[in-house]
Amino acid sequence: MDMNIHSQMNNQTEVVAIYFPSWHTNDHYQAWYGQGFTEWDLIKTTKPLYPGHHQPKIPTWGYFDESDPAWSAKEIDIAVEHGVTTFLFDWYWYSGVKIMEEALENGFLKASNRHKMKFALMWANHNWGSWPAITGIPGMNSAVNQSASLWLPIRHSLEDLDRVVDYCCEHYFDEPNYWKIKGKPYFAIFDIAEFSKQLGRDKEFRIGLERMNKRAQKNGLPGIFFSANIGCCNDNIYCCGWGRVPDAEVIGFESVFAYNIVRTTEYDSLPDSRPSVKYDEVIKSHQYCWEQIEKGGLPHHPVVTVGCDVSPRWHRGVSLPMDFRKLAYEPIIEGNTPEKFGQLCSLAFKQVRKNKLEPKAIFINAWNEWSEGMYLLPEKKYGNGYLEAIRTAMAEEL
Repeated sequence: MDMNIHSQMNNQTEVVAIYFPSWHTNDHYQAWYGQGFTEWDLIKTTKPLYPGHHQPKIPTWGYFDESDPAWSAKEIDIAVEHGVTTFLFDWYWYSGVKIMEEALENGFLKASNRHKMKFALMWANHNWGSWPAITGIPGMNSAVNQSASLWLPIRHSLEDLDRVVDYCCEHYFDEPNYWKIKGKPYFAIFDIAEFSKQLGRDKEFRIGLERMNKRAQKNGLPGIFFSANIGCCNDNIYCCGWGRVPDAEVIGFESVFAYNIVRTTEYDSLPDSRPSVKYDEVIKSHQYCWEQIEKGGLPHHPVVTVGCDVSPRWHRGVSLPMDFRKLAYEPIIEGNTPEKFGQLCSLAFKQVRKNKLEPKAIFINAWNEWSEGMYLLPEKKYGNGYLEAIRTAMAEEL
């Protein structure tokens, strides 16, 4: 298949893979967990919780360091070959303290073939804590004994927004392959609820975004294209905040997306002995949420979830049955074969095609979040299957 498949498509649809940069060691990890720690250590030690549970995941390429530009170049090649146009990097900034930026700054931006694809940032503006797999705390850090495992708290202020824009302008926004829409660099905010809680709702929130826009304009840009994540909220059984779209538009966001639709209507009735859902049900949840989101009127980038299995981060002493809801453990998605994933990709392309709003893009969660069971990179069980599924779904749109 032609590697320039996008050039053949009318009204090109960006294929944006969310990139989780936690596969290299850094000063923070070494201070918290010990010499040389990366999340690969979690992947290697995960055990299946029940018969048929696909753990541990075994990456075909081994446990590589994605902050190495040679490895990043390999990722770029295989991404472009299969139709992925953009990496959306999870970006962590805590009042000037950064973590895991090496994958982008030392890896991707120094790769010899970086010009082949675009990149952008999603400010992952949530508290950063430890995982039960490391600390032995029973539940995820948002549920049990949070203060005992909270390493980097998020603190928003108008002054810090200035620093964010200045840093991004200096290090990212002027790069020739940064993803821009209407000439403006795309910038996603992961947790708009936390943003509004600290800065204030509506008017105050809008003032914050306007301030960032003006700061960008002082740096020679026409502004910033802000995109809001309306997933990961507790508005309904799906944790999808489609009711927030009108407010997002008033505040100053120009598009929305819902990261990460993994819950279904079965959530409350799942047995503690096997907290899992079928991917077929996840497909239905995606379709329903997409339709609700698009009633809000803002451009919507549908997110295609590869899967979900956060057990690499769970407390290693856990066994079934267990009260997974109380411990804030998400259900495990089963049956997420490349074929099923490809079906959802096809539905996402169709959803974008019928939506008259611009820009057209689908997001895929994720490129490499192995510790949450969301990855496109080759793995022992399915090889390149997920990547091939994207290319097949894209070809159907020609």
